[in-house]
Amino acid sequence: MTDEERLAKNKRIREQGRLTREKRKSQICRVYRVKIDISHLNEAQKLQLKMIFVEAKWLYNDVLTFLTNNEINDYDTTTQIVHGLDKDRQPVMHELEYISSQMRQSVLQGLKNNMKGLASLKEHNHKIGRLRYKSDYASINLQQYLVTYRFYDERHIGIQGFKTRISIKGAKQFWNIPNIEYANAKLLNLPDGYYLAITTYCDNGGEKRKYKPEIGIDMGIKTTITTSEGKKYKVLIEESERLKKCQRLVARRKKSSSNRYRAVKLLRCEYQKVDSRKQDMANKIIHELLEHERVYMQDENLKGWHKGLFGRTVQHSALGLIKHKLMMNERVIVLSANEPTTKYCPVCGKLKKDITLADRVYECTCGYREDRDIHAARNMMLLSKKDTCGTQGINAFGENVRRHELQDSCCGLEELGSPHFYKWE
Repeated sequence: MTDEERLAKNKRIREQGRLTREKRKSQICRVYRVKIDISHLNEAQKLQLKMIFVEAKWLYNDVLTFLTNNEINDYDTTTQIVHGLDKDRQPVMHELEYISSQMRQSVLQGLKNNMKGLASLKEHNHKIGRLRYKSDYASINLQQYLVTYRFYDERHIGIQGFKTRISIKGAKQFWNIPNIEYANAKLLNLPDGYYLAITTYCDNGGEKRKYKPEIGIDMGIKTTITTSEGKKYKVLIEESERLKKCQRLVARRKKSSSNRYRAVKLLRCEYQKVDSRKQDMANKIIHELLEHERVYMQDENLKGWHKGLFGRTVQHSALGLIKHKLMMNERVIVLSANEPTTKYCPVCGKLKKDITLADRVYECTCGYREDRDIHAARNMMLLSKKDTCGTQGINAFGENVRRHELQDSCCGLEELGSPHFYKWE
């Protein structure tokens, strides 16, 4: 290829990339996970699936060793021999037979992204460590549809390097979506099997969605989530008896033994089931909450709750997962943790400073009385609106009330200034 042909090709690639990015702005991105059906694979396919992740681990560790005295861009991904250590930490050489060319490039690109992330943290004065060698590799990026992977039908896919089709389960969830486009995918090695996480894009339909009225939510311990409409959720997933049994089994096994390895594998499967249940519960609750036009929540100190008296409850709940996913949505307004959502009375504007965790009902001297959690959730909607605070003559329910005058040492909204809220970017 001449220089002119190469420049023309690069120009076409850049133009195609620009057009794709413009199209993606009007599309909806979703990730679907399908499971590889192990029962329909022959022994050669099972071995190849296993060795792809083993060789990815070898390649990753070899690149880390190479970086000791060299630059990462100088590493040759076409090499067939990589160096490593055996279980006795003696030097050994491995031959790469199963991992494909683009899979090798994705391993190298993942390492580059990790290095960029550490450099970015260092620039912001964060304390960082170094990249460590891996004992296993759990995710391989399949960069390009129709090159590194493809669909033959609803039940079969092809992966680069495999000579035969691979059976899958779960494609019904997206197979009949009109005009769906497939982007990259990730081949996952999870404790309960092999999965393919597929990134897809589809049209949003062009119709403006009708949302329910805005809502406020309060997070707590006894009732995990309470809405301003009075609905309460309990997102607590306790450890199963089988999980506890697997934990005891691992503790009794000798370290570095084959029995311990099998016990750890069983334990990881049980943890995967618990995690899947949390993910499922969190997704259902978030979907229901985001049916509202706007969601107001507070930046609760879940880390502090976990370190305190409620560590076990927070550990077994999906609060952190729900909070993280909500904060990533543009229609969610997050108030500062310093906002007095529980202490503030929406009718008279006073702050009740003597309220404790044992007080499950909020009562004010003006006669206002409400369930503590519902009261806090409604106050989030009120305190997030600078022009409709209690000092402006409108309470959280849209009713006209008298302007509260500060008395004695009570601190009202005028002392607090403008509401301390921010929108998560």
